[in-house]
Amino acid sequence: MFKLTLDHRKSLRWCGWFFTANMLLFWLIGLKYTHSISWLDTNYLTAHGKHTLAGFLTVSYLGQLAILAYLPSVLIGLLILVVNRRYFIFSVSVLIAALFAGVLISDTIVYSLFRFHINGIVLNLILHSSNEQFFDFSPYEYVVCIAVSAGLVLFETLIAYLIWYYVIQRDVLRGIGKWIAIFVSLCVYTSYTMLIFSFNHNLGRVMIEAVRVLPLYTEFLGAMLPMQNGRLALERAFERYLIQPAQAYQSLHYPLQDLKFIPPERHLNVVIIGVDAWRFDMLDESVTPNMFQFAKQAWVYKNHSSGGDATGPGIFSLFYGLPATYWTAMEVQKRGPILLDELIKHNYQMKILASAGLTMPAFNKNVFSAIKDLKLKFRGKNPYIRDLAVTKEFEKFIDQVQVNQQPFFSFLFYDTAHSYCAVPNDLRPFKPAVKVCDRLSLTNQSDPLPYLNRYKNALHLADQQVGEVLNYLKSHHLLESTVVVITGDHGEEFNDNHLGYWGHASNFTHYQVRTPLIIYWPGSTPKTITQGTSHFDIVPTLMEKVLGCKSQPNVYSMGNSLLHEQIAPYLIVGSYIGFGIVEKDRITTVFPTGNFQVTQLDGKILTDAKIHPPLMQAIFQDMRRFYR
Repeated sequence: MFKLTLDHRKSLRWCGWFFTANMLLFWLIGLKYTHSISWLDTNYLTAHGKHTLAGFLTVSYLGQLAILAYLPSVLIGLLILVVNRRYFIFSVSVLIAALFAGVLISDTIVYSLFRFHINGIVLNLILHSSNEQFFDFSPYEYVVCIAVSAGLVLFETLIAYLIWYYVIQRDVLRGIGKWIAIFVSLCVYTSYTMLIFSFNHNLGRVMIEAVRVLPLYTEFLGAMLPMQNGRLALERAFERYLIQPAQAYQSLHYPLQDLKFIPPERHLNVVIIGVDAWRFDMLDESVTPNMFQFAKQAWVYKNHSSGGDATGPGIFSLFYGLPATYWTAMEVQKRGPILLDELIKHNYQMKILASAGLTMPAFNKNVFSAIKDLKLKFRGKNPYIRDLAVTKEFEKFIDQVQVNQQPFFSFLFYDTAHSYCAVPNDLRPFKPAVKVCDRLSLTNQSDPLPYLNRYKNALHLADQQVGEVLNYLKSHHLLESTVVVITGDHGEEFNDNHLGYWGHASNFTHYQVRTPLIIYWPGSTPKTITQGTSHFDIVPTLMEKVLGCKSQPNVYSMGNSLLHEQIAPYLIVGSYIGFGIVEKDRITTVFPTGNFQVTQLDGKILTDAKIHPPLMQAIFQDMRRFYR
């Protein structure tokens, strides 16, 4: 029979105090989460409601971060019972505690920038994408990460030895541990109880929306609820309209019927140029002079939106004409977009060239799954070098297709603007530009101009490559027979709404969703269009004008041909986490669990807004339309 020795008891007591110290550290680190809570500043709550919410957030904060700090102690406690070797236990504890603290620091930064926590998708990006292609950290940011990691290990080592020599060896602080345990337990119990009993009160929705700032809170509470799928039930207690069923394995019915074509007299070539993170107000004579000049001979859409606030949903919507809620189904069932299928059937020569690669997001598994000899990645130490390679590869492709005399399709995707901190820091012409990016420290009070100027300089580089492509087409007399589409996959925010948002993939305001659109039609009169359009409309336009499709767009797309003026009453926009519905006067963000948030177009919360059930039914019908 196993018997606890004095050494076991000392080690277990050390374990408890070591992770108690980490609880205090977690409380300090977690203070960054509180900057994202705006609920206490609103005037729509009564004084009693404000006090209740403040109390709820306080006990939730203390209890939830304490749970996260103590989680590793379970493993360490078991190790002590099995292998009670002090230096081994110290080493494992220090490394695990430093890892948990590092993850918490990372999560506070991720949440402050994007308003979601580290999750399976983010971990997948970290584990399966190369840093230089997806995480465009500057050298300074790498140094900061390494320094913080090393500092955490040293700090945890110091704490481990201080506790052993000043608490355990001297046998002090006895009897205090149980009161700390009682306090933490009361915080957790009070927090979860308050939320559960608020289900039938208006304050409940505010409470769960506010506590979303804490990592894993709803996951833990959902697991504790005495019912199946507790977390889902938790969220549905506040809103039952907004649950979109998981349909990845439900059979697709895409398109809804066989398409009818009347082939045109000649097949035009098609070139789509994507500029990553090209926001709507950056089609400018000084920032993008080549595209600006080219736009004078094309159709320019001034009020155009992507189908998402990130690369995945943005490119998906561009090629499918569908919201990114269909992403997983298309990937699992290996179904490419009907546009590319039809181009292949019409013997188009195909070339897809993406500077950042095609595996993360996994465009090779859905959007471009039907393309043979797909080039998955480009080599180069920074995005600009890879952009140069894209241009050169395209020029080689043009030389080949002119010999074959077959129509061609090409998609070029430039990454420099998206990775503006990873390109050389001596760019011009916009000054002042930050020389060393430190986006980890950006707050609502940070001056955006140096970062905005560096972004503009990177866009200027991308514009040079687009200009070279356009000149190559012109010099080879291909503009007379080529449709050229130039657009972005999403926008890029520099705290424009003064809500602390930087970058993209964090909200659905126009700074992150809207992007320029230029379409050049050979022989057409240039014009400017101000009506609202979206990426959903590009596929129907090309299907009709280039391929001669006579079927209605709604049998294969959510959009309408740009040749016919039709204004959609809403736009479904995707992200890597959840999706949004953009209407003419507001934005509804739907989180993965079904909870929702309604804001003005500038991102400010509409506290008393209600969803429109008929509208939501129409939207969910759209998101289910192409399943059998």
